[in-house]
Amino acid sequence: MPIPKPTPLFDRSHEWDELTRFCTDRAPGLRIGVVRGRRRHGKSFLLEHLCRAVDGVYTLALQQSRAMALDRFADSLAQGLGFRIGRFTSWVEAMDTAADVLTSRREQGTPPLLVLDEFPYLVQHSPELPSVLQALYDQRGPSSGKPPLRIILCGSAISTMSTLLAGDQALRGRAVIDMRIGPFGFRDAAEYWGVTDLDTAFLVDAVLGGAPGYRDVVGDPPEPGDDGFYAWLARSVFNPSHILFTEPEYLLAEDPRISDRATYHAIWEAVASGAATPTQIGGLVGMDAKSLTYHLNIMKAAAFVRYDQDLLLQRKPLITVADPIVRFHDLIVRPNLVDFEMREGRAAWERSRETFSSKVLGPHFEDLARQWTLRYSRERGLDDIGHVGTTIVACREHRGHEVDVVALSRTSRPRDKKARITLLGEAKATNKQRTVADLQRLEHIRDLLGAQGWDTDTCVLAVYVRSEPAPDLALAAEAGRVQIVGMRDLYGTG
Repeated sequence: MPIPKPTPLFDRSHEWDELTRFCTDRAPGLRIGVVRGRRRHGKSFLLEHLCRAVDGVYTLALQQSRAMALDRFADSLAQGLGFRIGRFTSWVEAMDTAADVLTSRREQGTPPLLVLDEFPYLVQHSPELPSVLQALYDQRGPSSGKPPLRIILCGSAISTMSTLLAGDQALRGRAVIDMRIGPFGFRDAAEYWGVTDLDTAFLVDAVLGGAPGYRDVVGDPPEPGDDGFYAWLARSVFNPSHILFTEPEYLLAEDPRISDRATYHAIWEAVASGAATPTQIGGLVGMDAKSLTYHLNIMKAAAFVRYDQDLLLQRKPLITVADPIVRFHDLIVRPNLVDFEMREGRAAWERSRETFSSKVLGPHFEDLARQWTLRYSRERGLDDIGHVGTTIVACREHRGHEVDVVALSRTSRPRDKKARITLLGEAKATNKQRTVADLQRLEHIRDLLGAQGWDTDTCVLAVYVRSEPAPDLALAAEAGRVQIVGMRDLYGTG
């Protein structure tokens, strides 16, 4: 029988089903799973509830010495078993003993489960640990006929966790689950925060994203309106006594390879300001593009930045900041650090309102528009939506057009000239009314793409808006020339 998801566990239904299926499979031998994700995304919360549900043993590693880590593991094992089994002098002894004891005490029912959370902390002082687990798997794997045993390795250091199963690593080919725990989508995040005012939900998401752990440290969401939003910022992100005031520092500390944090902060700030290529970033940071390669590769592996590919043409990818909280920090908090530390945040916030609108809300609204198109556009009858992204369309008359939302048909592949474009969209986060001029721009882009050989015969045009559209655009929508996607459509409350 499936194990019901615990009531305190919000969302994560698919993750819960996958993990419980993994844990309750009675196939013989050892099976290994990997769970990875950023801080505050709820990995530990999920795995703690999983261990309670299947009577597993959960141990959380700390930044300790090797001897202290082995003692902590012995204590966690003893607590889970209900009796002490002594101390360990090596990880070979620790894992062999744990496997023997766990499998010997359970003859029927759910296989025993062992969770090693924050696994990268262990690897730092015990780099042999993945090889120890490899040897354990080779002795007790599915083909060994040994009693069933399940081990889950979890961690926040994305660069470390993502390489555990790669290339010639010891655990390559020995895991059956590689699960990435990401932030909530924007609709789920609004429900999780309990926000009913859609504009407030959007503002919270633009600042913090969908990481569920932020609610634990922030508390209640902001009251609707400008004053309520500023008061919420003033007691959290703008507050030098609050943990979120230095959140980027904690994020960088997740990756053991990052030592010169000033360089990585500078890269973050350059990307948040709009630099999207190594050359542009290097120009702001004061390094040539070749020297940046190492740092950018680390930031990409750690999921600190994203590399977004043009959906239609083979171009160099555009680099963007992955975490909304980092973008907000680099654009709003860091430039006004002295003001916030002096508790004079109101003036700094007023000076930053234009930056917030153009460089925080604008890109975030475009991202939400793409998420909606990919995940929810079927609610508006758009059934043939496959890959969704952005593109730049060449135009002699206007020096090119950046298109916020591009969707291909389900059977089309990105950057394939045979691809069929099923949607072109413009997303504007300003409260300025959008007019038929936005539609005319999209029609012009559609004609350009058609002239370049792309299939745009069934292409739908869409304008994504935060405020009510102008009457001429509304009339065009009634005539079927354009789809208007407002906040109620985005959040599914329309």
